Amino acid sequence: MSNSTKPPFNKIVLCLFIGLTVFACKKTIQKPVVPVTGAASTFKVDGTAVKIDSASAMLYTNASGRQMDIYAYKGGQEVLEFHFDPKTGNKTAGTALGSGAFLTYMASPVLSYDSQSGALNVTVCDTIAKKVEADFNFVAKQYPYTDPASKTITEGHISITKINKQ
Repeated sequence: MSNSTKPPFNKIVLCLFIGLTVFACKKTIQKPVVPVTGAASTFKVDGTAVKIDSASAMLYTNASGRQMDIYAYKGGQEVLEFHFDPKTGNKTAGTALGSGAFLTYMASPVLSYDSQSGALNVTVCDTIAKKVEADFNFVAKQYPYTDPASKTITEGHISITKINKQ
């Protein structure tokens, strides 16, 4: 083989090195999930009790100011998602992000019910000690809201001992 027909070995090695470096540096963003500790974290869906296995809280700042998201899991599947101002007090559950609290019940990964009414009462919100406790109840309508299906969430309590910051 002459020099003109040999593949450019140095260029191939350089391309492989760059490709492997990019692949190795690629990060995936995951919601850190920790087992729920402290007071029992439970709720009822249409009267049926559910015990939360694990949860995570994320504190961040956006155009609306400081916000907090809570994600709760049962058997590795997300069952609750809350969005609210990270302050203690009673917040009205509604249909829009940025006002009161926006609460979601996840019946499955593709079937969600969003709050139409109800309340989220945050009793502890200590972002320095990384603790959040809240009681909640809400009536949720299946998304998209053209479907009449709804769920009633009652007797909810969540206790989280770790807050992640973004």
